Amino acid sequence: MSHCREDGRHEPETELERALALRFGGYASFITPNDPIRTDFHGDSPAREFDRLLDRYLSSQTRVLDLGCGVGFSLCRVARRAASVTGIDLQIELLEAARERVSRSGLTNVELVAGDTCDAATVAALPEGFDLAFSRRGPFLTSALAEKLSADALFIVELVQDFLGLKEVFGRTPFLPASSGDPDGAITAQAGVGFVPVSSKSYWYEEYFADSDHLARNLKQGAPLQNWWMDACPYDDERDRAALELYARYNATPLGIRLVGHRRIYVFRRQATQFYPVIGEPGRPSVGDLSLKGREK
Repeated sequence: MSHCREDGRHEPETELERALALRFGGYASFITPNDPIRTDFHGDSPAREFDRLLDRYLSSQTRVLDLGCGVGFSLCRVARRAASVTGIDLQIELLEAARERVSRSGLTNVELVAGDTCDAATVAALPEGFDLAFSRRGPFLTSALAEKLSADALFIVELVQDFLGLKEVFGRTPFLPASSGDPDGAITAQAGVGFVPVSSKSYWYEEYFADSDHLARNLKQGAPLQNWWMDACPYDDERDRAALELYARYNATPLGIRLVGHRRIYVFRRQATQFYPVIGEPGRPSVGDLSLKGREK
């Protein structure tokens, strides 16, 4: 089993993983030569907190769903203690590495699924009755995925926020009005599929890069400048070098070029939402009665 660093990255162990590490880097939780020279979490790291929560809610009877399983670092760790684990991911190459990792680990209680968690046919083919779902920097629960979870299931998710100012300087965010009415969209999104928060933790941290070239190599791996809802637009030196130098001037420190990051970790549980608490009580009108009264007016 590979060792996990404080920042959640692992050393690649095979030729396939080494090739994937150079392409995906931290997006797939790999250690690469382009990593920050220093990361300051100012306490416990979100990676260690996520592992602690998984351990807290796992047992030998737990059926687990890993959303965005990648190359299977967390999946294999969980499978050693769970009854079964199903992992799903869009990236076929990452799933191939996950299959190799599962085989090397001798695990027989793992199923891997290639597909999009927003695709109805893919989700419909998943088994039912999962007791625990988790997403490590991956997708949220959808209503279709929620139906695959048991009545008392839990969902653990790590949400990675953008580095402070990075996408703005590089022009990777649309110039549109932004609403400040919903300070915690994750809670709203998951409440919409019947899950409410049990806990929420927020982590601000700094990453430092040796110089502009070092930061450019990191950005070329894609993830820091990507938006999942927009077409990919990776770093290009000819187009983006001026923005890089501007960002470097803004964020130069004695420790290197600083990026300020933010991650949140949530635990959600299923809970029915009572939109009309009086309906269904003895002597109270039904929804149909209320609808008829509205028409009579």
